[in-house]
This record gives sequence, C-alpha cells and structure tokens, in this order.
Amino acid sequence: EMMKKLMILFFIFPAFFIFAKQLEIVATSTHIGCCVKEIGKSKVNVTILIPPGICPGHYEIKPGDLKKLCNNGILLYHGWEGFIDDISKAVENTGAKIFRLDVEGNWNIPEVQIKAGEKITHIMVSIDPSNKEFYEKNLISYKKKMTALDRKIKNFISANKLSTVPVIASKMQQDFLNYLGFNIAGTFGRDEEISPGNITELINKAKTYNVKMIVSNLQSGTSTGEMLSRKTKLPHVILSNFPGGFERTDNVEATIMKNLELIRNAINR
Repeated sequence: EMMKKLMILFFIFPAFFIFAKQLEIVATSTHIGCCVKEIGKSKVNVTILIPPGICPGHYEIKPGDLKKLCNNGILLYHGWEGFIDDISKAVENTGAKIFRLDVEGNWNIPEVQIKAGEKITHIMVSIDPSNKEFYEKNLISYKKKMTALDRKIKNFISANKLSTVPVIASKMQQDFLNYLGFNIAGTFGRDEEISPGNITELINKAKTYNVKMIVSNLQSGTSTGEMLSRKTKLPHVILSNFPGGFERTDNVEATIMKNLELIRNAINR
C-alpha cells in the first residue's frame, strides 16, 4: 500500500524530483547562457540578463534580476559589464555566488568557446562536485563540436573565396573578421563615438584599399555603417555578436552560420 502511494506521488510530482537538484544560474549574456546549458544540460536552470539585440554596455539592472540570485543563486559574468558592483552590493548577504569569466576574444570564435567551456566547467565542478564527471563529459563533447564548427567555418570561407577580402568594420567585429581571414582596412567605434573626421578618413581608406564591404555590429548601432555604405556605394552587412540577436540563432553555431550567410550575400550583391 505504502509503495503504491509513493509510486502515485512520484508520477504526480516527477518534476519535483528532477528539478530539486537544478542549479539556478544567472548569466549576463546569451553567450554565457548558451555555454552553461551545453555543460550543465538538465542540471541547470539558466536566466539571462541582457537581451541579445541591445548594446550590453547600456544595460541597466532591474529588481527582478536580483530575485533569482538571492536564493543561493550563481551569477556568471564576462568582466566588461558595468553593473556588477551594483549587483554584488545588493546580494551581499544572501548566499549568492558571483564568478567573473574573463575569457578574452570574441565568443563567436570556436577556440574562444572552448576556453569559455573549460572555465565554466571548472566553476560548475567547484559548485557541484557530485556531478563532476557529468560536466567534464559534456565539456569533452562540446570541444569536439567546436572543433568541427571551426572546420565548417573554414570550409565555408574557402568555398566562397572570402579570405583576404578587404573590409571596413565595427571594432566589435574586428576579432571575428580577423579569424575569418578578412583584411581589415579600417575600423569604427560605437555610433556615439564617431566624428565627421573619422568618416572622411574611412571613406579614403575604402578607396585606397579597394574595400569590398562595410561591416556593422548589431549590438553597437548601425548608423555609421549605413552612412559609410551610402557614401562609398559599398554593400553594408550587419553581424550579430550574440546568440539570439537574429531570429533562429539560439546557439553559437547558428549565430556564426547566419553571420557567414549574411557576409556572402552582401559580397555577392
């Protein structure tokens, strides 16, 4: 009889038994969120603070952001966010744990993803040592996935003869474009940092270096790129630095492949 009752309980509340063990992780960006899900899978519940389409530097924390942290939550952040001190102060005595990842480079590069995966695995193991093997096994398969993605990207670049094409680009896309093998003739900052002098200089560079394309970063404003494109009559492409910036780009691979497709279409225009 008791057994029957227990079985019934288990079938009515299976979620309780599964979710009781989930780690509450708050990630500042979709990049961190995606990576945490790859390593933690069913053992984590991830909340993302910064919407993927906006400039992360302009994000302001909301009271709701702190709720999840106050209950022994875990916050993972990059290191460039401006609001971490405010969060730390607000959740000081709540048992929240805050980890800075400091993974250098553009997270749309598979090698950088591997470094991020290693760092996140290390953190997960330190918080939840009983699942060490699970996290480490997921890291191994994630590394393989990223190595395969690196090959896929390089094949795409060579098949479409995109290597060494000269471009003018947003500083925020510089690392990614270097990785792809483009020649960067000039760069520009966020829209609010641009002066008329910068524009003139970039227009001249476009002529001098026979530039083929202007590249903007979705998250840091596109009006500089639009203006340069108008004045130089060159195609303008907008790339996303974060998963979820464009529709159907829920992970790193989808984000990168979407960016590559946009580049190819712009150059063939």
